[in-house]
Amino acid sequence: MNTLSKYIGEDLILIQPSFFKREYEFRSSNELLARMYFPSFFSLTAVVEGFEEKYEIIRPSIWKTDLAIRKFGYDMSFASLTTNFFRTKGFIDLQNGKKLNLKFGVFKKSCQVFSEMDELLITFQNKFSIKEKNVLIIEKSSSLIDENPWVVMLVWYQVIQRNRRQN
Repeated sequence: MNTLSKYIGEDLILIQPSFFKREYEFRSSNELLARMYFPSFFSLTAVVEGFEEKYEIIRPSIWKTDLAIRKFGYDMSFASLTTNFFRTKGFIDLQNGKKLNLKFGVFKKSCQVFSEMDELLITFQNKFSIKEKNVLIIEKSSSLIDENPWVVMLVWYQVIQRNRRQN
Protein backbone atom coordinates (compact mmCIF):
# COMPACT_ATOMS: atom_id res chain seq x y z
CA MET A 1 0.00 0.00 0.00
CA ASN A 2 1.33 3.37 -0.99
CA THR A 3 1.18 6.13 1.58
CA LEU A 4 -1.02 9.15 0.96
CA SER A 5 2.06 11.39 1.01
CA LYS A 6 2.87 9.96 -2.41
CA TYR A 7 -0.08 11.94 -3.80
CA ILE A 8 1.01 15.42 -2.59
CA GLY A 9 -0.31 18.07 -4.95
CA GLU A 10 -2.42 15.64 -7.01
CA ASP A 11 -6.18 16.00 -7.30
CA LEU A 12 -7.70 12.93 -5.67
CA ILE A 13 -11.40 12.35 -6.27
CA LEU A 14 -14.09 11.38 -3.78
CA ILE A 15 -17.16 10.47 -5.81
CA GLN A 16 -20.50 8.71 -5.66
CA PRO A 17 -20.45 6.56 -8.85
CA SER A 18 -24.19 5.90 -8.90
CA PHE A 19 -26.80 8.44 -7.84
CA PHE A 20 -29.11 5.63 -6.67
CA LYS A 21 -26.63 3.78 -4.44
CA ARG A 22 -25.07 4.94 -1.22
CA GLU A 23 -21.58 3.93 -2.29
CA TYR A 24 -18.60 6.26 -2.52
CA GLU A 25 -15.12 5.85 -3.97
CA PHE A 26 -11.80 7.50 -3.18
CA ARG A 27 -9.71 7.50 -6.37
CA SER A 28 -6.44 8.76 -7.68
CA SER A 29 -6.13 9.34 -11.41
CA ASN A 30 -5.56 5.65 -12.14
CA GLU A 31 -6.50 3.55 -9.10
CA LEU A 32 -9.18 2.98 -6.48
CA LEU A 33 -7.74 3.80 -3.04
CA ALA A 34 -10.78 3.09 -0.86
CA ARG A 35 -14.50 2.50 -1.00
CA MET A 36 -17.23 3.45 1.49
CA TYR A 37 -20.76 2.10 1.48
CA PHE A 38 -23.79 1.91 3.73
CA PRO A 39 -24.97 -1.68 4.32
CA SER A 40 -28.66 -0.75 4.14
CA PHE A 41 -30.60 2.24 2.84
CA PHE A 42 -31.43 3.79 6.24
CA SER A 43 -28.17 2.82 7.93
CA LEU A 44 -26.01 5.46 9.63
CA THR A 45 -23.11 3.01 9.86
CA ALA A 46 -20.70 3.14 6.94
CA VAL A 47 -18.22 0.43 5.99
CA VAL A 48 -14.86 1.52 4.59
CA GLU A 49 -12.82 -0.93 2.54
CA GLY A 50 -9.33 0.07 1.58
CA PHE A 51 -5.91 0.89 2.94
CA GLU A 52 -5.45 -2.89 3.41
CA GLU A 53 -8.09 -2.92 6.18
CA LYS A 54 -11.85 -2.80 6.68
CA TYR A 55 -13.38 -0.23 9.05
CA GLU A 56 -16.79 0.88 10.31
CA ILE A 57 -17.78 4.50 10.87
CA ILE A 58 -20.46 4.72 13.54
CA ARG A 59 -22.40 7.24 15.59
CA PRO A 60 -21.95 6.11 19.21
CA SER A 61 -25.09 7.97 20.31
CA ILE A 62 -28.09 9.20 18.36
CA TRP A 63 -28.20 12.25 20.64
CA LYS A 64 -24.73 13.48 19.68
CA THR A 65 -23.15 14.38 16.36
CA ASP A 66 -19.88 12.66 17.24
CA LEU A 67 -18.52 9.94 14.99
CA ALA A 68 -16.24 7.04 15.83
CA ILE A 69 -14.29 4.57 13.75
CA ARG A 70 -13.44 0.98 14.56
CA LYS A 71 -12.12 -2.06 12.76
CA PHE A 72 -14.84 -4.06 11.09
CA GLY A 73 -16.24 -6.73 13.41
CA TYR A 74 -14.82 -5.15 16.59
CA ASP A 75 -16.75 -3.25 19.26
CA MET A 76 -14.05 -0.88 20.50
CA SER A 77 -13.55 2.35 18.57
CA PHE A 78 -10.03 3.71 18.31
CA ALA A 79 -10.66 7.28 17.11
CA SER A 80 -13.44 9.83 17.18
CA LEU A 81 -14.51 12.96 15.35
CA THR A 82 -16.16 15.74 17.35
CA THR A 83 -17.56 19.04 16.05
CA ASN A 84 -18.69 22.21 17.79
CA PHE A 85 -22.37 23.17 18.05
CA PHE A 86 -22.46 25.03 14.72
CA ARG A 87 -20.32 22.38 12.99
CA THR A 88 -17.81 24.95 11.75
CA LYS A 89 -14.84 23.42 13.58
CA GLY A 90 -13.96 20.04 14.90
CA PHE A 91 -11.18 17.65 15.72
CA ILE A 92 -10.26 14.02 15.29
CA ASP A 93 -8.93 12.40 18.43
CA LEU A 94 -6.50 9.65 17.37
CA GLN A 95 -5.67 6.51 19.32
CA ASN A 96 -2.18 7.72 20.30
CA GLY A 97 -3.41 10.91 21.99
CA LYS A 98 -2.74 13.16 19.01
CA LYS A 99 -5.35 15.34 17.35
CA LEU A 100 -6.14 16.64 13.90
CA ASN A 101 -8.09 19.89 13.67
CA LEU A 102 -10.90 20.42 11.17
CA LYS A 103 -12.27 23.66 9.76
CA PHE A 104 -15.37 23.62 7.61
CA GLY A 105 -15.75 26.30 4.96
CA VAL A 106 -18.32 29.03 4.52
CA PHE A 107 -21.69 27.70 3.33
CA LYS A 108 -20.39 24.20 4.11
CA LYS A 109 -18.64 23.89 0.78
CA SER A 110 -15.21 22.71 1.87
CA CYS A 111 -13.18 21.27 4.71
CA GLN A 112 -9.57 21.59 5.75
CA VAL A 113 -7.59 19.22 7.96
CA PHE A 114 -4.81 20.73 10.08
CA SER A 115 -2.15 19.20 12.31
CA GLU A 116 -1.88 20.14 15.99
CA MET A 117 0.64 22.81 14.93
CA ASP A 118 -1.96 24.34 12.53
CA GLU A 119 -0.17 23.13 9.40
CA LEU A 120 -2.60 22.53 6.53
CA LEU A 121 -2.49 18.82 5.62
CA ILE A 122 -5.58 18.11 3.48
CA THR A 123 -8.11 20.26 1.61
CA PHE A 124 -11.56 19.07 0.50
CA GLN A 125 -13.29 21.08 -2.22
CA ASN A 126 -16.86 20.45 -3.40
CA LYS A 127 -17.47 20.27 -7.13
CA PHE A 128 -20.93 20.98 -8.46
CA SER A 129 -22.44 17.73 -9.69
CA ILE A 130 -25.65 15.74 -9.47
CA LYS A 131 -23.64 13.07 -7.73
CA GLU A 132 -21.63 13.73 -4.58
CA LYS A 133 -18.16 14.75 -5.71
CA ASN A 134 -15.20 16.29 -3.91
CA VAL A 135 -11.63 16.95 -4.90
CA LEU A 136 -9.10 16.20 -2.20
CA ILE A 137 -5.63 17.73 -2.24
CA ILE A 138 -2.90 16.56 0.11
CA GLU A 139 -0.99 19.72 0.89
CA LYS A 140 1.83 18.43 3.08
CA SER A 141 3.44 15.15 4.01
CA SER A 142 2.45 13.95 7.47
CA SER A 143 3.13 10.78 9.40
CA LEU A 144 -0.31 11.12 11.03
CA ILE A 145 -2.05 10.91 7.66
CA ASP A 146 0.24 8.13 6.41
CA GLU A 147 -0.36 6.03 9.53
CA ASN A 148 -4.10 6.78 9.59
CA PRO A 149 -5.31 7.02 5.96
CA TRP A 150 -8.88 6.29 7.06
CA VAL A 151 -9.02 9.93 8.28
CA VAL A 152 -9.93 10.91 4.71
CA MET A 153 -13.01 8.68 4.72
CA LEU A 154 -14.04 9.78 8.23
CA VAL A 155 -13.98 13.44 7.19
CA TRP A 156 -15.74 12.57 3.92
CA TYR A 157 -18.52 10.87 5.91
CA GLN A 158 -18.93 14.08 7.95
CA VAL A 159 -19.05 16.19 4.75
CA ILE A 160 -21.75 13.90 3.29
CA GLN A 161 -23.84 14.17 6.46
CA ARG A 162 -23.47 17.98 6.49
CA ASN A 163 -24.58 18.21 2.87
CA ARG A 164 -27.62 16.02 3.55
CA ARG A 165 -28.71 18.19 6.47
CA GLN A 166 -28.22 21.31 4.38
CA ASN A 167 -30.50 20.19 1.52
